[in-house]
Amino acid sequence: MTDSQESPDRQDALFAGDDPILDSGSDLLNRQRLARALVEEVQEMNATRGAVVAITGKWGSGKTSLLNLTANILQETEDVRVVDFNPWFFSGTDHLIRFFFDEMARQLSSERDRKKRLQDSIAGVAERFSRYSASLSPLKFIPGVGAVIDSAEKTAEGVTQALSSSIHEQRSEIATALKGMNGRIVVLIDDIDRLTRQEIRDLFRLVRLNGSFPNVVYLLCFDRSVVERALGEDGLDGAAYLEKIVKTSVEIPPAADEALASILQQGVLGALQGIETGPADGDRLPDVFWQVVRPLFGTVRDVKRFLSSLTLAARSVGEEVSLPDLIALEAIRVLRPAAHDLITENLGVLTTTHGWQSVNRNQAAVSAGAEVVTALMEKLPSGVGRALITYVFPAAQCHTENLWHGADSLSTWRRDRRVAHPEVLRYYLHRELPSGTALGSQVDAIFEASNDKAALRHALLAIPDVQFEDALDRFLAYVDLVEVESIGGTVTALLELFPRIAEDRPGMFDFGGDLLILRPVLRLMRRVDMGDVDRVARSVFDATPSPHARLRFISIIGRGDNESEAPLISSELEAELRSNLGQQLTSASPESLVGEKELLRTVVQAVDCDPTSGNLAIQAASAPNVVAQLLETALSVSRSNSLGSVVVRHEDRLAWDALVSVYGGVESFHAAVGEMKSSIAEGDRSPRLTRALDAYEQYAGGWRPRTF
Repeated sequence: MTDSQESPDRQDALFAGDDPILDSGSDLLNRQRLARALVEEVQEMNATRGAVVAITGKWGSGKTSLLNLTANILQETEDVRVVDFNPWFFSGTDHLIRFFFDEMARQLSSERDRKKRLQDSIAGVAERFSRYSASLSPLKFIPGVGAVIDSAEKTAEGVTQALSSSIHEQRSEIATALKGMNGRIVVLIDDIDRLTRQEIRDLFRLVRLNGSFPNVVYLLCFDRSVVERALGEDGLDGAAYLEKIVKTSVEIPPAADEALASILQQGVLGALQGIETGPADGDRLPDVFWQVVRPLFGTVRDVKRFLSSLTLAARSVGEEVSLPDLIALEAIRVLRPAAHDLITENLGVLTTTHGWQSVNRNQAAVSAGAEVVTALMEKLPSGVGRALITYVFPAAQCHTENLWHGADSLSTWRRDRRVAHPEVLRYYLHRELPSGTALGSQVDAIFEASNDKAALRHALLAIPDVQFEDALDRFLAYVDLVEVESIGGTVTALLELFPRIAEDRPGMFDFGGDLLILRPVLRLMRRVDMGDVDRVARSVFDATPSPHARLRFISIIGRGDNESEAPLISSELEAELRSNLGQQLTSASPESLVGEKELLRTVVQAVDCDPTSGNLAIQAASAPNVVAQLLETALSVSRSNSLGSVVVRHEDRLAWDALVSVYGGVESFHAAVGEMKSSIAEGDRSPRLTRALDAYEQYAGGWRPRTF
């Protein structure tokens, strides 16, 4: 898609809903040339016994627009008077003919835009039409007739028998007056194909009975197939009958591919102007537009219908859905609603990834998914379904290309806000983010600030706590894009985030929120050149004051947490950093340890703790605030439920043995807790400390949890 200038009138025409164009300024398909040719034909054709010209085409092809362009030119033609007849205003056969002549008389006698060349002759014709209409007031058509031709003949006989010979005289006078005109009358009749079957038959009966008036040209607009079906009955060939009435016809030409594509492009740009949208994904947008979106459109009406919905959709989803996906799904929703329904009903089929190893696949689910994908492709034009799977729902390529995607792809799709990810597709369909979900712009802000440590800290702090963990989880997909020279600063900023990770995890199988930080840290450190990794690791360690953060950092890049993988840093550096951490904890002041996350685990893993030594593992362990911190970080929650039950039971646990080892024995531990309880009043204790003390009383009384 390219950006180019478009005249205001043409742009306005695109956003005029389903209305036909009214003038050449809104002519998007350059139909003005065809309109001029049609006017020349109307002027030059032999109309001594009248003439009928038809503009035909499918609904939405632009018949009315061409008629309006033609009428505008005819209105400016000196020797043509235009009469606009609306067949929707009559009801019943007996009403139709009189209404027609009434309308002819009224419009021809109007002083508005009276043309000098036709002024005198038109006035006489209008007067005769008016008298003729009055004479037709008692006219009744014969009910229950069958074929249209027989009906027309019987109607003519009925008129002859029912009315005096003055009717013939009046028709003769009208014909004489029309023959002497210095020009001709053009009667415009539109939307014939939207009438009922009986109304269509009545209208063509009218044209057949009155189409022989000299210098009167009927210009009709209709869908040929609809009219032929309406005229055909009791063995009568509707097409053959239509040929007897219509002298000349022009079929609306289909819009040229290049012209329609240009109109669609300009329309999309106009519809989205000023609206914040999701990532444009420039590498994918051309393929989505040309292979998925463009083939769905056949007429300008299709484009207008689509654009009238696109603006609202873009405003409602904002920046949370990739722009190519939004355009594709909205085009399908408007123009192929049955296909869109299938997408809505089969979110899992289109977004579930399967391992490439066949032993890991659910073959029944794969087979069922293949049937859904086949059904979806059948509801779209040839080639569009396969392109939709390739560029919009690649997880389903396992059904079309034998191409399998894994979890890494899901992470990338979520980063790029593609509907290939189930959460993004769900948001597009429901327009509502799940609780705790970060906005795409928030995650983008983190990445954009990653090259500046101070800016990154600010971006991370700006994310509300309720959305913080989701934003951090999604940032993992961005880490490979962080500049290598910014890795040290980014890792340091991430290690500062441990205090924001919730202590009590929400689910039974959540094994620690620390992984939200450790996974991107490990990915970033793996990108550092092997010869430079020790230097970067040392700088990160030195810039990180938190003992817990330091321990987790050493463990993730050293041998501690990665026994199955080679450590990133040298064993010498790891030993040095662990020694420094141990010394930091041993001599740390109480103030520096208050509020420290996972203090108990950090001390136990970084310092030599002997439960029988009678000595404190760290100097600050006897300080009441440090005792409280050790108790709080010793608290965990055990969750369990019965087979078949959704009820989850919660039970607080204490890392009792670890606590005893820090204090060098049970007696020292009890003494420290007793002093802490005396120093910190109940009203000043945090809810977590209160729970930890309740658990302490149970353990001190000899209770222990059951082991399995």
